[in-house]
Amino acid sequence: MGLYCNISIVLFYVFFYIVYLMNSNQKRKKEFQLFSLRRYIRYGKIIFSKKVIKIIIIFSIISNTITLYQNNQYKNLYQNLDNQNCELVGMVVSIEEERYKVKIENQPYQKTYIYLYFNENLDIAYGDQIIFKGVFASPQKRSNYKGFDYANYLKTKKIYGTVKAESVKIMAKNKGNQMITYANKLKEKLKERIERINLSQEEKAMLKGILLGDITEISEDTISDFSKSSILHILSVSGMHISYIIIVSGFIFEKGFGKHFSKLITSMIIFIYMAILNFTPSVARAGICGIIFTLSNFFYRKNDVWESLAVALFAILLYNPFLLQDIGLELSFAGTIGIIIFQKTFQKWINDLLDRKKRKAIRRNQKLTKWMIKNLQSQIGKSILDAIFVTISANLILMPILLITFHTISLTSLLVSILTSFIVGPIMILGLIVMMIRISFLETILHIFLKLLINMAKWGSHLPFNQIYLITPSIFTIIIFYSFLFLLNEMITIKLEKNPSMFQKRIKNLIYVAKYKWKSHKKKGIIVILIICFIFHFISLVPKNLKIYFIDVGQGDCSLIITPRNQSILIDGGGSEWSDFDVRRKNIDAIFIK
Repeated sequence: MGLYCNISIVLFYVFFYIVYLMNSNQKRKKEFQLFSLRRYIRYGKIIFSKKVIKIIIIFSIISNTITLYQNNQYKNLYQNLDNQNCELVGMVVSIEEERYKVKIENQPYQKTYIYLYFNENLDIAYGDQIIFKGVFASPQKRSNYKGFDYANYLKTKKIYGTVKAESVKIMAKNKGNQMITYANKLKEKLKERIERINLSQEEKAMLKGILLGDITEISEDTISDFSKSSILHILSVSGMHISYIIIVSGFIFEKGFGKHFSKLITSMIIFIYMAILNFTPSVARAGICGIIFTLSNFFYRKNDVWESLAVALFAILLYNPFLLQDIGLELSFAGTIGIIIFQKTFQKWINDLLDRKKRKAIRRNQKLTKWMIKNLQSQIGKSILDAIFVTISANLILMPILLITFHTISLTSLLVSILTSFIVGPIMILGLIVMMIRISFLETILHIFLKLLINMAKWGSHLPFNQIYLITPSIFTIIIFYSFLFLLNEMITIKLEKNPSMFQKRIKNLIYVAKYKWKSHKKKGIIVILIICFIFHFISLVPKNLKIYFIDVGQGDCSLIITPRNQSILIDGGGSEWSDFDVRRKNIDAIFIK
């Protein structure tokens, strides 16, 4: 809470201490009161029991300790090495295009990570121990209000800074973790197998992105098409990939090892797959949840999806608490939570709607309606509806996060996402099979699906209203949106519940009372709403203070003046006709949007 919301963690403890005291002094009343604030606060007390509060405080102390320790390491490097010539010894832990992630071994900077750049032509691989000389540079912090903070971005990758090396020397080879070494070799072999498949180079690059999360070989135009179509998540490994691994692994190993022991093999395969993809946040979340789900069946225990997500998130943040601000982790967990919460509601709603329409069609002998309902209630129809509901459920939760991060919404992304969801599944299954066993017939089918996916992304990127720029919403607006969303979901769930609990009955009574009160005082309610709208309108017309902003555009001095009448005057936006750097797009547009 303190890290993400940038507020004092003390407030967090004070809140739970107040709830703890309220639980200690809890008094029950025998009489029933429909509009009783104490009664409905009690439900919060039940959720945040003493045991839950103690667990939260214990784990928050653990997380705070880790965060403070890492922050101290960052400050230590920034103060002692910034812009200094240094000679460091480290081990290469990953290679990302033209930069090397190196784990430092010098004291007192041991177990810190930096990005290394050099121009020498050296054959450096994972696990190589190297010694290098160069200038250490701390990452640039945010210079504009709500601008991009490169320092925070590198913290999500556990990177402390960069070194442009003047000289690099390999001291020893193959000093890294043997499991990661084998995983990297296996990844290279899988890439070689994909290269042997009878596909075009563009389709091979796409298959590597879908199966292995490697998008380095995909062209920038194709990446742009996927981004504009809002389906870039297809090229990042997530729960869908783990689900297909569980299905394919179970199908292969159940006959040889039995249904029970095949779960262990599946869990090992998932872990190896996570290692191949370098334990990225989305892969770690999906992999840990998949392993817990698989092993729960092995140990004959019931799997709880919320506990699985909690364990996955705790394991990830235990390694690096700053990953909480990683957009990949946010989208992965938020999308999963949206599917868990809203998919069942959509299914209940559509089943109730189809049953009512079916009874009505039978009474009126509407043959066409009965035929359509029969197809929707078939196995194929249910699969199609499930795919649609999964996409809608995930997008409902992701919308504010995408708006904050990318400042755009798309009115066509839902359509494109639903259509592509029926294409990605066959690509994954066929890709896994063809990667292991060369079958020309399956390669042809895979070529058709990959070509269809690429064309779908191009088509989606040219649809109207696929990118609508909006001003970044405030935290208050986002809270209202999520509150309304969850309240609406709860109301629909209660309405469709055939055997409601006592709490659900009370909520129903509240809804009936609210409807009755609104009908009785409808005119007064409309008048009050209109008066409030007029008041806010007149408040917006009142002149405001003069505001002057100084913007870092990388060159020159840019000033933005906003007059009391809300007129904007921009002075010296920077840039030149000889420069390839688009200052307006990189800085000015971003500031106005935010």
